[in-house]
Amino acid sequence: MKAQVFLLVPFDMGLELDFREPETKGLMKQFARPRTEPVSFRGTPLAEGDAVARLYNFGVGILQLSFFVQGDLNFFASLASRIDLLRLGAAPISDWARAAIGEVLAEAKEFATYQYEFRLEEIQVFPILSLEPGAVGDAEAFLRENLKTLYGMVSGEPSYDILSSFVLDQEKLVNFGYYENELILIKRFGAVVSSQEAGTILDMIRLVYALYWNLRSYNSLLDREIGRARALVAHLPPWHKFWVMPRWYERFSGEAMDFVRDKLAIVESIYQVFGNVLRIDSDWHLRTIHRYVEQVFDIGDLSKAVNAKLDRIEQCYSSAQNFISTNFFIAVEILLMLSFFWMVLDTVLLFVIAHK
Repeated sequence: MKAQVFLLVPFDMGLELDFREPETKGLMKQFARPRTEPVSFRGTPLAEGDAVARLYNFGVGILQLSFFVQGDLNFFASLASRIDLLRLGAAPISDWARAAIGEVLAEAKEFATYQYEFRLEEIQVFPILSLEPGAVGDAEAFLRENLKTLYGMVSGEPSYDILSSFVLDQEKLVNFGYYENELILIKRFGAVVSSQEAGTILDMIRLVYALYWNLRSYNSLLDREIGRARALVAHLPPWHKFWVMPRWYERFSGEAMDFVRDKLAIVESIYQVFGNVLRIDSDWHLRTIHRYVEQVFDIGDLSKAVNAKLDRIEQCYSSAQNFISTNFFIAVEILLMLSFFWMVLDTVLLFVIAHK
């Protein structure tokens, strides 16, 4: 059986980009990389690979390595569940990916409109196996006969052949094929596709995976921002040091304005994606697959987590500004009251002295 293997490696660029290209509506730009060194698995040469980098203007890219391979389903399952054993030439796939991402980032800075101080540098590989046309006759029968093997291809579980019925029942494989000979299986750690709509489905997975990585990157970035805000709040000056209050208020105002800018960029990047690229609203089948892929990658929960952290940080800066301004005016009022009492006392003393 012949299959085309797609390995997706998402990466955070730490950049906001602007492509301004009407054909992609400014959302995505593609960089073709030279053909890679031969791909091998467990020491066995497989094929030369093609590498492509897709950059999205919300600051995330997808590095894609693709190659054709011949084998049976067990071989495909072993390959998909042990991606760490793949090598390109003498380099493990993770080292090759880091080097390729470094080259792409150097080119991407040409389109950067803003650069963050931090970026997520983790390497993660998502395998997609596109089976050759005609490989699947009756998709439901094919799924029943090869359940454990197919589960291994999409779950990242190397010991798929000894999985219990409990696991298979709890994490059931759902075929989203439109026709009886179509196979579309998607889970968190892989996908298997045999469909006439394979190209569209692959584009959909790439984009949702990029959005997932974008949310993960923002989650990590906001964790650091929360720690930074807490450190600033923990060292707020006491009310009696009124002379430093204006400087601290100015500092927090600057931090708050910078955060508002980042928040607007984050919110825009989260909600701009799908309406501009995938016209799936009129196709209930693609819309159903799209919703399922979003569930697989926990897009809804990640979006809520990011929004909650944005609100917490904004509230933190606002509370700090209110605290500083309130304490400053309290200190000023105390000084005015003391000044008033001193004036009264001074007047009384002068009156007493004048009558002696």
